[in-house]
Order: sequence, then structure tokens, then C-alpha cells
Amino acid sequence: MLAPEIRCVVGIDIAKQAQVVCAVEVPSGRVRHKPSRIEASAEGYAQLRAWLESWGSQETILLGLEATGPLWEPLDDILIHAGYTVLLLNPRQTASWATSLGLRAKTDGLDAQTLARGLAAGLARASCLPSETVQALRALTRARRDLIESRTAARQRLHDELVVLFPEFVRFLPTLPGRTDLGEPAVLHLLGTYSSARALADVPLEELSRVLAQVSDGRWGQSQASAVQELARRSTASSRAVAARSVVARTLAQQLLELAAHIAELEVAIVELLHDDVEGQQLQALPGIGPHGAATIRAELGDVSRFARVDEVVAYAGLDPRTHQSGAFIGQKHLSKRGPGALRHALYLAAFVAARCAPEWRCRYQRLLDHGRAKKEAYTILARALLRVIYHLLRTGQAYDPALLNSQTTSSGC
Repeated sequence: MLAPEIRCVVGIDIAKQAQVVCAVEVPSGRVRHKPSRIEASAEGYAQLRAWLESWGSQETILLGLEATGPLWEPLDDILIHAGYTVLLLNPRQTASWATSLGLRAKTDGLDAQTLARGLAAGLARASCLPSETVQALRALTRARRDLIESRTAARQRLHDELVVLFPEFVRFLPTLPGRTDLGEPAVLHLLGTYSSARALADVPLEELSRVLAQVSDGRWGQSQASAVQELARRSTASSRAVAARSVVARTLAQQLLELAAHIAELEVAIVELLHDDVEGQQLQALPGIGPHGAATIRAELGDVSRFARVDEVVAYAGLDPRTHQSGAFIGQKHLSKRGPGALRHALYLAAFVAARCAPEWRCRYQRLLDHGRAKKEAYTILARALLRVIYHLLRTGQAYDPALLNSQTTSSGC
């Protein structure tokens, strides 16, 4: 329902370069301002402010913006600071309005008018804006995930190149002192200098020993240099396009080093942000949840006060079971998976760790297996149970008490 003082509603379709504005009078429904385009610039926003002032005071105007990525934020900030009431609208919600109006065409002008019509009809349900902390964690954790995906792809590509340039090298790495693989900075520094069996075979042993000692901070020396050089001389590496492939391998090694530095920088920022966040500290007190898991859950779940019931949280995370049924046909249950995938992944990993490290969760996990559940299904059920615990603790501010969870399982003979 619209507030009684509202006399004009404004729908604004958001895009990168321009916005389309449409105004409708309330309660008559007459179009006061046909869909018009303004630039996404200071001049365009000044034009919008001038229109709004001619349509009434701030108290009598309601504006609706569709949440298109982050593109709505600059305009939303300007309108909020100017004293206007702005509703951020979910695209799924506005798409249902267009369907109900029987619209088949889709243009920016029609979208803006649809937003205004939905506002005028009182159909709008405003999206919840994240707090400053949640928004910061969201930016940091999503950037970190993107860089980790890039690192995984680059590491796989480097591995593929080494299969041709020096196939024995990857199998040789575990024999080096320390836990060594293609992600080890010392290995990447070495490949940034000598990226093929041919290069390692031709370099003088003294020079290779010096490079190995330098890149490994003294962990590797002449014995390791002699071993890797002997392996390179007996290698079954391909002789085709060695120079070009060596350039690719060196580039990938340098890229992995840069990605590691950027990921570490983001992780430091995440830990610093969580240090002063009460909810983040509460999450880290739960079994299986570390700083990065807490940051992801906090970022993707947002403020739990916007959920009226725990079932809404479960549905938001996409952990609610759904059944397809029609007539006599009843399909198998499966997860809806409608919410943020990163949230489900973080909860699943937390449940996996908790089932191994915390007795109360290990008890639950074993009970599920005893009842015939598959391992993956059991971890999913634990992830859903963990989300329910998270919701309760964040809503009430209480501390995690494993005895309460144990009291629920011991009665079942666990």
C-alpha cells in the first residue's frame, strides 16, 4: 500500500550510459511524464532533480529503481541525500509486473513505465540495502573468489605446458624439502627463470644451485639442483615450439605470483574488516567456520533481521528441498539452488569441517549415515542445520553452545 501523502510515483530504468524516467500520478494513474532519457552524468541527474521539484515536494514523490548490478548506486545516493524516498526493486519482481500487464515487447521506455505502474498499484516490495560492512565484505570476498578462479585456471594451464616442456618436473616437486607444488612461490620463481627441460639442462650447475638457493630462501641447494638437472637431461620433453611455449610458461608463472600477492592483500583486508564486526566474530566461533568462510557467509547472507522466519533464510540460500509433482507423477526432491551459490558453498565446506572436528556435528553426521543417507546428502543436511544455527545466533546475539546441539542428538541414541 502506498502512503496517503504520495501523489506521484517515478519509475527509473537503469543502464550504463543513460536512465529512462517515467512519472505517473496517484491515484488517477495518469502518465504525468512520458518515458524520457537522461544521461548517467551530473548533468543528467541535475535534469532529473529539476523534474522532481516541478512534480511536488519530497514527501509526495516515491521513486523506484531496478537493482541492475551496481549501476543504481550513484543515482540512489543522490536521490537519498536530496531527501526523496527511493525503493530498490528486484528484477524478478518487476519482470512479473510486465507479465501481468501482458507486455510482449521490451524497451527501456516500457520498463520505466512498468516500474511506475507497479509502484502506483502498491505492488512494490523494496529490496533490503546491505550495510556498509556487508557491502565491503561482499566486494572483497567476490573479488577474492574471482582471483582464485583465475589462479586455478592459470595453474592448470601451466601444468599443461609443463607436460610438453618438462613432463617429469611436476612428479619431481614432492621430492623437494617442504610441501612443494606448482603453487609454491619458489617453484614459480624458478619457472620464471628456467621454464623448460632444455633450459635447465643447459644452465651451469653452479648457477642453477645459486638460483635454487635464492628462490627457496636457502631450503634448496646443490643436491636439488643436480637432481633436477639430471632429470632435465633425461627428459622426454617435446622439441616442438620450445621457445614459444617457454615464454607462455614464464608468463603464467609470473601471473601466478602476482595473483598470489593480490589474493593475500584481499585476505588481509577481510581479516581487518572482520576484526571489528560483531556478527563476523560470532560466525567464527562456530565449528568449521574460519575468517574467509565467515566473511563469505556474512557478505552473501546480509542482515538476518530482514528474514521473518528461519525457513525464509533456508529458501534464500537455496537449501530448501523442492518436489516436482503433477497428477500421479511425483518426482524426486532436490535443492532449489536459487540463492547465492557462494553462500551454499561456504556452508557446505563449514559442515564438512565441523563433521570432522566438532563431536556434536560428527554425531549428527554419523546418525545421518546410519539412516541411509549418502555422504554428500548428509553434508548438505548439515549445511542446512548449520544455517539454522547461524540464523538463531545472529538474531538473538547468543553465543554458540555445543551442549544444546548434543542434547538434541543424544536423545536419538547418538
